[in-house]
Amino acid sequence: MLKRIVIVIIIGISLNLSVGAATVSFYVIETGINEEIDVKQSQSIQWENAFMDVFFDAGYIISNAPIMRLEKKPPDILQVVDINEAEIYGIDYMLIVLLDYKKELKDSNEISFYIYRVIRKEKVFEKKIILKRESSPDDYKNMKSIAKGFVPYIGE
Repeated sequence: MLKRIVIVIIIGISLNLSVGAATVSFYVIETGINEEIDVKQSQSIQWENAFMDVFFDAGYIISNAPIMRLEKKPPDILQVVDINEAEIYGIDYMLIVLLDYKKELKDSNEISFYIYRVIRKEKVFEKKIILKRESSPDDYKNMKSIAKGFVPYIGE
């Protein structure tokens, strides 16, 4: 009898524990693209795929918005993406990758990363890097490596 009670308690506790995963939505934004530099940038698609692969493998629920193309970098990134809409759809975090293909950086791209906690409407993390435009076979692996560095900033 005691054995059954213990088993029932263990099952009851395990059923009561809710396992939840944060929902992360990815936004890739290209700026500074003109006729000379036109590539619905394969780099943009690679960045999106790298982040989605890494966060999916880490156990997050992921979604993405279509890649956006803007003439120039906005002064405030939240002017471009709608954090209120993300909240309506139950998104916990927004991860924004802004690829700035500046004319003055002929062989490099400035890439800005932003993480926002949607419910609190607060920026959790921001980072900027400059990468060479030339592509290599290891690009995707390097992008995934960079994306892994963002996983610790997403939490409940």
